[in-house]
Amino acid sequence: MRLWFLILFIYSVVKLDAQQENLFTQYAYNKLSINPALAGTNDYTSLIAIHRDQWTGLTGSPTSQHFTANFVEVLNRIGFGINVQRLAVGIQEKMELSGMYAYKLKVGAYTYSVGLQLSYRTFANDFSHPDLIALDGFENDTAIDPTRYSTSLFNVGVGGYIKSPLFYIGISSPRMIKPQIDNDNDLNIAREVRHYYGMAGLDLQLTPLWEFKPQLLFRYAENSPYDLDVLALMVYQEQVHLGLNIRSGGSQKSILESVDLLLGLRLKEKLFFGIAYDFTTTELREYENGSFEAIIRYDFKKDKGPKEIKNPRYF
Repeated sequence: MRLWFLILFIYSVVKLDAQQENLFTQYAYNKLSINPALAGTNDYTSLIAIHRDQWTGLTGSPTSQHFTANFVEVLNRIGFGINVQRLAVGIQEKMELSGMYAYKLKVGAYTYSVGLQLSYRTFANDFSHPDLIALDGFENDTAIDPTRYSTSLFNVGVGGYIKSPLFYIGISSPRMIKPQIDNDNDLNIAREVRHYYGMAGLDLQLTPLWEFKPQLLFRYAENSPYDLDVLALMVYQEQVHLGLNIRSGGSQKSILESVDLLLGLRLKEKLFFGIAYDFTTTELREYENGSFEAIIRYDFKKDKGPKEIKNPRYF
């Protein structure tokens, strides 16, 4: 516990250029959270909620919640969406509200989309947190004020996306501005850094019952290790999803960061539920028990109605 907060303290007194975005293993089901160009992707509205416990068993480990609303496409070319996120790490907490706008151009079987994202975020450090320990007591250390500090800021992001019946590819940077996030006026202490994302995937119909949907996601934050997710996703009759995700990067001592298992079930035509478990392969595995993630998605699809029955007999 003390070691964890010592690490947080060290990073609070030097220039902070680390990864600040939420990390989700089931990114394939909520791409709008990292690319605003996917707003209004479908002809129906989708509501998505995700909860993630990262590095379970490690005190002060990251926990995050994410809610997304991707609204129905307007005029076959305009999309809107919203994101609400929370990330807590030790005594630090981040809250975010984002709005997305996308404009689409359809040419034959291809859809080209560009997106804009506006976000409002609050960063808080709670030095009155009951888990925070001062070895000699807070009263003997005047440099630490046992109170809660917070700061708020706006940002803007952009994204691009190309989709066809067989593949998709996209790039994005959800936050382009690099504002100060520290409570001090010294801009060299802590700043928000740019994050860049690249995504791609295929949709292959192997048999009348099975689909194969390989996908990859590349993440990079300035002055931080990269992350690359390679997902092999098998879908049975559009109802059962079985996935294996390999994550690399994030550690200078190990190329492989984690091996992740995914299971998804479409309980009804409109309701989808999925879980994922990450097996850490870095040296951190000695201190934690993996990462767990759950997602629930509801699609406001139109009812197909009763099936039409034809009688081929003639009299």
